[in-house]
Amino acid sequence: MTVSRMSQPTFKNRYLYAAALTRSLIAMFTSNQKAIMAGDIELDVNAIRTARNMTEFNEAYTAKVFGFESAKELNMSGSCVQHIKNIHIPMLFINALDDPMCYKQTIPIDEIKQNPNLVLAITRHGGHLAYFGGTGLAPWLPPQLTQFVGAMLEWV
Repeated sequence: MTVSRMSQPTFKNRYLYAAALTRSLIAMFTSNQKAIMAGDIELDVNAIRTARNMTEFNEAYTAKVFGFESAKELNMSGSCVQHIKNIHIPMLFINALDDPMCYKQTIPIDEIKQNPNLVLAITRHGGHLAYFGGTGLAPWLPPQLTQFVGAMLEWV
């Protein structure tokens, strides 16, 4: 799952969540620009302040600050895909289809299917970080974990 996928052409991702996050990061950079630019990392202030999405912001700022050559290299370093084959204990992956950051195209379905220790649950609702289910305000993660652990205990 990568941050660059937040720029994908869905209304929620492009115009709401990612756009708001990009504007917020630019505002934080701008308000701290003097201190940030006092460091020894060469940054293009204009590229940062005119970033139109997270990919552009990460290319201009985040990747450079954390020592990566590009936003793509930054994204790959934070992806779980490279580690999935090395998981040797039962693990549950949960992803909600209404997650504005990690939507269906970012789920490493094929990689998860190849590892018999992994279970992938894709729910319709849950948002980002498993906060809420559907239109209500009840967290949906605890019941999902209870069901998974119960199923695992049946196999022991």
